[in-house]
Amino acid sequence: MIVLLTTVSGIEDVVIDEVMERFGDKVVHAEVFGKSSVTGKVLVNLSDATYGELRSLRTVEHAILIIGEGFVDKDLESLRRCIWKLNMNNLLNYYTPNTSLGIEADRSGDHDFKSPDAAALLGERITEFLSQLGPKPIFNLDNADLVLRLVIDHDRCILGASITRKPLKNRSYRVFNHPAAINPILANAMIRMLNPKPFTRICDITCGSGTIVIEGALYRRDLTFLCVDIDYGYVKGATLNAREAGVDSLIDFVVMDSRKPAIKNGACDHAAFNPPFGIRIEPIEGVTALYDTLFKTLRDLLRDRSSFITITIRKSLVKRLANDYGFRIINERVVNQGGIWSTIFLITKD
Repeated sequence: MIVLLTTVSGIEDVVIDEVMERFGDKVVHAEVFGKSSVTGKVLVNLSDATYGELRSLRTVEHAILIIGEGFVDKDLESLRRCIWKLNMNNLLNYYTPNTSLGIEADRSGDHDFKSPDAAALLGERITEFLSQLGPKPIFNLDNADLVLRLVIDHDRCILGASITRKPLKNRSYRVFNHPAAINPILANAMIRMLNPKPFTRICDITCGSGTIVIEGALYRRDLTFLCVDIDYGYVKGATLNAREAGVDSLIDFVVMDSRKPAIKNGACDHAAFNPPFGIRIEPIEGVTALYDTLFKTLRDLLRDRSSFITITIRKSLVKRLANDYGFRIINERVVNQGGIWSTIFLITKD
C-alpha cells in the first residue's frame, strides 16, 4: 500500500516520525514527496494498514491511496501523455457504477498549464476509461463519494484516491473555536518537537481555545498541562473542548494575564504557546512590549534546564528577546500556518 500524506509545509519529518511510531516495521519506506524538503507531502509505502489507522494520524491533513504515477514535462501535452499512461485499472478497486466522483488537482513547479487544466484532463481520461466499462461516470464536485486527486510536483505526477472526506485537522472535540486558533496539526507537531520527559508539566501562557494543551494531552497521557488566558470566555471554551476530548483531568485552566503572572516561579517544566502574531496591533511597539512581557514571564515561570516552543512571524524579535533574557535557541524551522510563513522556535533555559 502506497499512500501520499499531506500536511503543513515544514513538518514533513514530524509526519514521518509519527508514521514510524504508529506503524513500526510495517513501514517499507517513507520520504518527503517533491523537489524540496518543504512540500507538505510525504510518500509512504506500508506493508499493512487500515483506513482507520491512517485517518487517526494527528500530524496529517489528508491520506491518499496511490492509483498510479508517472512523469511530466512543462507542457500540457506531456501531462496528457502522463495521465493516459496511468494504470486506471487500479481505480476499479474503489469505484462502482453508483459511485459519484470528485476531482482535485494540486500542482507545484513551473508548468505551462494550471491546476484547472490538469483537473479537466483527468476528468476527460476517467470518463473515457469508465465509459468503456459501463455507464458514463457521475461527477459531483461538492459532495462526491470518491475524490480523486492528481498531484503534480515539478516532473512527477501522482493519481490517488482520497480516504479522508474532510481534512483531519477538523478535530471533533472543537465545540468552541477561538477566532485565531492554531491548526491542531501544528499544535500536535509542536508537542512532538518539544519532546518532554514523562511526568513533567507543560504550560500554554496564551492558550485561547486550548488546542496545544489538548493535542499534547491526547498524544501523551504521562504529562500534565496548564492552560492560561486573560479572557474568561476563551478559558471556558478551552475547558469545554478538553472535556469533549476526554483530557480535562490532565489540564488545569487559569484565567490570568500572563504579563502579570499570579502563579509561583518554576511552576512548569516546559511551555508551548502560540502568541498573537500582532498583525493588527499598531504601532509595532505594542507587539514588542507584549512579547517582551511574555518572555519575562517565561524566565520566571520555567524551571532551570527547561525548554519551550513557540510559533511566530516575529522572527527577529524572538531572537533578540531570547538573547536578552538568557535563553538559547536550539532549533528553528519555517512552516506555513494558514497561508502565512511562520517560524517555530525550540528554546532552552540553561
